[in-house]
Amino acid sequence: MASSPWPLPADAPSAADLSRCVHCGLCINACPTFAVTGLEAESPRGRIALARAVDEGVIPLTAAVQSHWDLCLQCRACEAVCPSGVAYGRIIEHVKAQVAAAPAKDAAPRRLRRFLLRNVVARPRVLAAVVAPARWWAGSLPRRALRKSGAKWLPSRLAAMEAQLPRHPGRPLRAGDSLPVPGEASTEAVLFTGCVMGELFGGVHRATASVLARRGVRAIAVEGQGCCGALHAHDGDLAFARDLARRNIDALPGDDPIIVNSAGCGAAMKEYGQLLHADPRYADRAAAFAARVRDFSEFVAALDTPAAGHFPARVAYQDACHLAHAQRIREQPRALLRAIAGCDLVETPGADLCCGAAGIYSLVEPGMSAALRTRKADAFRDSAPDVIVTANPGCQMQYEAAVREAGIDARVMHLAEALDEAERRAPRA
Repeated sequence: MASSPWPLPADAPSAADLSRCVHCGLCINACPTFAVTGLEAESPRGRIALARAVDEGVIPLTAAVQSHWDLCLQCRACEAVCPSGVAYGRIIEHVKAQVAAAPAKDAAPRRLRRFLLRNVVARPRVLAAVVAPARWWAGSLPRRALRKSGAKWLPSRLAAMEAQLPRHPGRPLRAGDSLPVPGEASTEAVLFTGCVMGELFGGVHRATASVLARRGVRAIAVEGQGCCGALHAHDGDLAFARDLARRNIDALPGDDPIIVNSAGCGAAMKEYGQLLHADPRYADRAAAFAARVRDFSEFVAALDTPAAGHFPARVAYQDACHLAHAQRIREQPRALLRAIAGCDLVETPGADLCCGAAGIYSLVEPGMSAALRTRKADAFRDSAPDVIVTANPGCQMQYEAAVREAGIDARVMHLAEALDEAERRAPRA
């Protein structure tokens, strides 16, 4: 039997997936990295061609080949425009698993990254301890004073990371914490608290619960749930991503819908059936679990009793990649915003182009991330919105930095926060 060209054959991209690409080129114009570089190897079809060449033994799995896959944001914009139904997200995750397993010059940074993702991000108590200083600093007086002074007190890379911290992170909200309860709840839903989302964006969780409560839905932050595994899968650690998926499936039994307000988490959880399809114990349970997952905007837009609201602001909605391209949810967030009195929804150029956050991408590929952030900053400067709304924590953080780069005084909010604030302003009957 011939040996596999892949270092991790069990998780190699399938020949069937690779062969679906007919190299028509429709994906190129949707690809953020191709938009910046103009290089074929930095396009979806170029990356698939490299994977197919490795799979067929035409070229070896070199560091140069790996670098083209590393630069991919995994935004999946190509999937949304592909006429052949190429599962690019699945291909690139399996390709990244090979990169993670292959010998490389940067093996030490990769090992460190895997260690941190496994032992910090996926461990609630450790993550809470690590994030606590950043959360304090984000809303502190010294930070505001330094920003007003314009002093450059950090190296450029650390300064870019610091600029992404939310202005008012608020208290964390974790699995098992209590949430706003409506007077009369006709139904219940599970609120997925996640990892970084709960630590840095507890206010988004509370806003989500409040919006649901006004519609007669009681949100419960069930104890035992944790990281969804998206960051691990995107980094090529599929084995650990599967472990995390199994933990969440065990922690969240039943039939209640699972409401997710992080686009990346929602996309990953909707694909648990695919992730665990080869696991005889979990395959069916994973598929049933995935069918319960609903994005916040998807769930709220489908309810029959929307609450009135008032939000007098010029609002630029920015599509989160894994909401628009992976979950194919584009219109529901916009419809919810349009329904609010006073909300002037403006479309900016490139609203559905990746902002460059992409999980930990802004940390490992700062150059490309900055180039994409600058595109957003330019669009914000030209359209001058009062508020920028999105549906993913990484995007929120990137837009905080983009607003500062643009030099405009705009608030960055999650859709749930915008709806909650609008509904709190609505006159009582």
